[in-house]
Amino acid sequence: MSITRQRGAGLIEALVAILVLSIGLLGMVGMQTASVKFEQTGWVRSALSSNISSLADRIRANASADPVAYTFTRTYAAERASIEATSAYLTPAKDCNAEICTNAELAAYDLQIWRSDLNQQLPGAVGFVTPTGVKGVDLRFGITVAWFNKDFLDETDPDPNVKTLRQPVACTAATTGIAARNCCPAAVGTPAALAGVQCVNLEIIP
Repeated sequence: MSITRQRGAGLIEALVAILVLSIGLLGMVGMQTASVKFEQTGWVRSALSSNISSLADRIRANASADPVAYTFTRTYAAERASIEATSAYLTPAKDCNAEICTNAELAAYDLQIWRSDLNQQLPGAVGFVTPTGVKGVDLRFGITVAWFNKDFLDETDPDPNVKTLRQPVACTAATTGIAARNCCPAAVGTPAALAGVQCVNLEIIP
């Protein structure tokens, strides 16, 4: 084999080595991206579990309160507008840790603290509570937590350069199973108004 051909073979070997290295680096980047995504998902689940468990403990500790006292329903847009308008919105009117409160006042305090914690721990988060059933029989507290997820993108958009926020699935009477846990109730807002918002629905048994 001539010297010229040997030099050509060395160049090919170098190109192949660069190609293999590039594929390996791309794989590492992909794994790191997936790792960050899974870590973020785990963090969100941990924050939700902690906050909802906290509210459940508060409701059980105030068992004498009328369940209606824990009712809080509003649209996502209206709640976020109030939160962003003034920092005092989520400040309880009465500090039940320092003062004696009635059962109703304690319920209002619990809700304020819970919603404030949600707002601090998850981006654009709001929380809503709806009691159902009869106290002492089949009482349940339906919990909806909605927060803004910047990665909640519409992957069906034909233009890969356009980052369109995906609209959440709206809850209906026919929604059941896992879908019912991740849909957004109509009271929270329309799918168009909730673009980029993710919802979770759970129940608390006092």
